[in-house]
Amino acid sequence: MVSRNFSLALREQPANRFANLGMALRGAQKRVQKKGVVPFLGTFLTELVMLDTAMEDYLEGCEINHQKKNKEYQVMTDIMLFQVAAENYTLEPEDPFRAWIQAMEPLSEAESYTLSCQLEPQS
Repeated sequence: MVSRNFSLALREQPANRFANLGMALRGAQKRVQKKGVVPFLGTFLTELVMLDTAMEDYLEGCEINHQKKNKEYQVMTDIMLFQVAAENYTLEPEDPFRAWIQAMEPLSEAESYTLSCQLEPQS
């Protein structure tokens, strides 16, 4: 059903595409919460932040920067495609891993900070 929404969105006007993609995203989010997540979401969010800081929203004469909007649209579309693909995965941790992770003692905030500084010293 979502793939049908993608093909419909691609044939529509840009404003309608964004609305339809938003609706598909909300539907995909509901399904993804049950089964999967977007891998490396931080990478996509970093790309969106870099786009926002590197490119202006408006060009000279108050014209919308369509190049920036197209790049943002592509990143959002990629996220949605990963969400839909994640629907097909039902990953369950294997028993040895589950036992190992449950046996782990959680670190305190101070211990976590100390280990973090050892791995990546402050500059």
